[in-house]
Amino acid sequence: MKSIKHVFPFFILILTLSIIGFIPNLYYLHLFNLILIYSIFSLGLNILTGYTGITSFGHAGFFALGAYATAILSTRYGVPPILSIFFASFLTAIAGFIIGLPVIRISGIYLAMVTLGSAEFIRLLALNWDSLTGGAIGISNIPALSILGCYFKSESSLFFFLYAMLIISTFIFVRITNSRFGKSLIAIKDDEQAAESIGIPCAKNKLISFFISGFYSGLSGALYAHFDRFIHPATFTFSLSVLVLCMVILGGMGTVFGSILGAIVIVILLEYLQPLGVYRLFVYGMILTIMISYFPQGLIGILKEVSGHFRKNKFKNTI
Repeated sequence: MKSIKHVFPFFILILTLSIIGFIPNLYYLHLFNLILIYSIFSLGLNILTGYTGITSFGHAGFFALGAYATAILSTRYGVPPILSIFFASFLTAIAGFIIGLPVIRISGIYLAMVTLGSAEFIRLLALNWDSLTGGAIGISNIPALSILGCYFKSESSLFFFLYAMLIISTFIFVRITNSRFGKSLIAIKDDEQAAESIGIPCAKNKLISFFISGFYSGLSGALYAHFDRFIHPATFTFSLSVLVLCMVILGGMGTVFGSILGAIVIVILLEYLQPLGVYRLFVYGMILTIMISYFPQGLIGILKEVSGHFRKNKFKNTI
């Protein structure tokens, strides 16, 4: 019963999103497609930051690795897009595991700097390895998403494909976080020493968390590559890592619905703040500061407080 209650808001949102696919306005459909991709990306960071308590400033690197891997596989080696996406996701998951090996032994600002450094390394590798990645020019003419000869080229058809991917990804994510493993991650976040004392293998579980986070982030990056059909290193800068961190914190760390809600709000803000250019980072920084200082539970926490307030008043009125 508790798990149904936990997932119910997500299914309400999914039902709402399903109606959006029939909107004729291509501009809005494009935005909603970005929301779906960033929702999966946000889930990838949330399992690491929201559930395990590991702050990462380098998830743009995982996103980039997934995007470049699928682009190279599909353009140079003719691998079908749907296969190249999952190869790219697993490759990024392995990269996440490898990056997690030294990271699990450090904490705080040192950990955040290592994740930031790994992302910058991947970006510089993409920028300088011209023969493989195209360097500053990037990779263009990335094939459109397709399954068994069925192409998803229009914004509407792409929406339903991405929508299905989000449903599958979220279902698996809910199963993971509600499992014994998922509960152990929360215990590690709350007090790692206490978790160790009751027999939870903290180092092993944190590595698995990095693996899962890498998979989700790589999946979103791969989907983005086939969605935009052009990638270049300038897309995967530090600002992208800040962007997805804003989504997780704004929506609510350690919540499934919060990841999606945060992606919706930030993507809409991203569009309206385009005239500010690089100064958008100041806005994101302000959002992070306000949410961490005054609303640590994010928008989900605010919604819960409002809901609890209404229930309390309703109960008083019935007495």
